[in-house]
Amino acid sequence: MARRIALLAALAALVLPAVAGAATPSRFFAGTPVDGPSADIQSLGDLDVARDGTGALAYVKRVAGVDHVFVSRLVDGAFQSPEQIDAGLAGAGSQPVVAASDGGRLVVAYVSGGAIFATVRPAGAPGYAATQLIADSGSNPAVDMSINGVAYLTWSTAGDVLAARMERLGTTFNGVPGPLDIDPAAVAGTGTGRPKVTVAADGVATVVWGEGGHAYARRIFELRLSTAPQDLGAGADEADISSEDDSSFAWTVFRQDGQTIARRLVGSQFDNPVSLQAAEGSEAPRVAINGRGVGYAGVAGATSASAYGAVLKDDLFNPGVALGGGFAAPAPVPAVAESGDGLVAFQQGDASGGRSILGRPYDYVPASRTVTQPGPPAALSNPVLGLTDASRGLDAAADRAGDIAIAFVQGEGDGRQIVAASLDRAPGAFRASTSTKWRKFARPPLKWGTAFELWGPLTYQVLIDNKPVAQTTSTGVTVPVVVPDGMHRWRVVATDIRGQTASTPSRNLRVDATPPKVTYKISGTRKRGKLVKVAVQASDASGTAAKASGLDHVNISFGDGSRPITGLRAIHRYGHSGKVTVRISAVDKAGNVAAKTRQITIRK
Repeated sequence: MARRIALLAALAALVLPAVAGAATPSRFFAGTPVDGPSADIQSLGDLDVARDGTGALAYVKRVAGVDHVFVSRLVDGAFQSPEQIDAGLAGAGSQPVVAASDGGRLVVAYVSGGAIFATVRPAGAPGYAATQLIADSGSNPAVDMSINGVAYLTWSTAGDVLAARMERLGTTFNGVPGPLDIDPAAVAGTGTGRPKVTVAADGVATVVWGEGGHAYARRIFELRLSTAPQDLGAGADEADISSEDDSSFAWTVFRQDGQTIARRLVGSQFDNPVSLQAAEGSEAPRVAINGRGVGYAGVAGATSASAYGAVLKDDLFNPGVALGGGFAAPAPVPAVAESGDGLVAFQQGDASGGRSILGRPYDYVPASRTVTQPGPPAALSNPVLGLTDASRGLDAAADRAGDIAIAFVQGEGDGRQIVAASLDRAPGAFRASTSTKWRKFARPPLKWGTAFELWGPLTYQVLIDNKPVAQTTSTGVTVPVVVPDGMHRWRVVATDIRGQTASTPSRNLRVDATPPKVTYKISGTRKRGKLVKVAVQASDASGTAAKASGLDHVNISFGDGSRPITGLRAIHRYGHSGKVTVRISAVDKAGNVAAKTRQITIRK
């Protein structure tokens, strides 16, 4: 064991420097435990991430010797404490699957005691709705949910494939009448013919499954089955499917005649097959495409168990490229973001029995017609946690920004754990918005835009002249220290929960908190009808040796209700006698005001 861990550590040391040369070197974060270590950890069932970055993983763990289903929700970029979903059900739990949509909405389906159950957590809700019994007997559940919250669940029962639909704001499923099967006499939905489902943004589902030695696809419109099911071919099995936002377009991948085949759904029919990998047979192909039709497929070669990644670009699936793997490693898993960036994760083996999880990222360039190539491998598992065991589960899913969660099982025996790693994008670009004009505040209020980040709250640090002066989680702050008069440079650094940063461009900050200096003289005859003269000397002042904002204007008010005069000199005739207050105010370009007053008596 010690030798294997040492080999994994050496592999990580070889992999990480390669990643460090990439465009964003700090974006990969090796796995951390979600649950365990414990021999009670049995398997990872499923992982899904919504476009807004929320999501969940589902897995099986023994409680008092009986397998049960647990879920850990993804909130603010971190997996939360596990929750037992099948509490109150005495039967053994297995085959958990999960689907996520925005706002934290989750659908979890699973087998318990041989029956199919579903549990829903509504968007923004503090807990889960009541568990629903879907079928008294069944296996192989699969679930997916549209970006608008419409969900479909499929499963197999007694050799038939069945389905149910949940409405956008619903918490219960309604069964689709009748089985999806093409031939009621044939066995459907078992073994390598288990069903898979995808749901487009318009709420239309497409299901693929195996039946009678063929693979089939069929769409579901609300609770109505399509009258034009599609035969994907004899000998086809292990089908997977993923849809664009428009349900008229989807891609399925499957195994057929020792090859990995991809076919595109266009309208109600599939295009001609495309071979993704034919060199050494195929095992358990997986596909993930985004709402715009960009995506990736992961395939394991049947002979060497090498991992292959295939790129879907410009509506064409390109042949798979070898990524790594080998030594009887299970099939790789793809993930894709709405940005088009993606990743294929796989287990890397070696001749000594070492096992680790690696990821190959894809940085999508929309303007380029060149097929996206995989980036250098990144170590996703931490060697300290032991050998990985992808045969017990490996999955990956992405949000719209390009953040990707990768979950797997790591460790053996009492050291077994559910582990989650991530490809986490740094905060997005943002800008300061406070004016660059002169300002009169010694502790100036500063504002800036929000840095785009789906995973976790951001911390903003304000720097003036490259020195930290404030820290906040909001998009504005009043500087808590006095900023000296003069010209300064300021910027804001946003830091995410994993320490990645983004900074605004440096911006001018002009501070003049010192009012102008004013002297004046009142002359003339202080009698009604006679001329009274005021002469003012004013200059802007600075609290430092730095340049001040400059004098803007001077107002002279004679205190008898007449309109003030702007300028350094003024004459005035009073129309009445009595006491009046002459007021001289000097205003600089930052808005500072210096005022002087004097009471004088106007005689008759």
